[in-house]
Amino acid sequence: MSEQSTEPDKTPDDQQEVTGFVQVTRRRAPKFRAFAVTGVILAFIVAGAIALTSEPSAGYSQQALFGYLFCSLALVFVIVAAGIAVLADRRTGTRPEPRADRRARRKSRRRV
Repeated sequence: MSEQSTEPDKTPDDQQEVTGFVQVTRRRAPKFRAFAVTGVILAFIVAGAIALTSEPSAGYSQQALFGYLFCSLALVFVIVAAGIAVLADRRTGTRPEPRADRRARRKSRRRV
């Protein structure tokens, strides 16, 4: 019922050890969350500076001015920071091969 192998048992002396280096391409991509948090921090600093340096206007306190500025500036700065992250990602990412090369490769596979 049990099958026996016809190959002789390999001893550690018979096994060849293969060592070598393998070249690996590591894709470095920016962390989008870090860019967004940086935008929020900059919005906080800018809104605080504007709120502290400006005088309260009709009906709005400095705290209200800070709150409105922080919300609006945070939205703008996060969008700008995300755009910068996307541009950085495109610049560091691997580029796909041109379409003409892909089409030619597909056609050659079909013929074989």
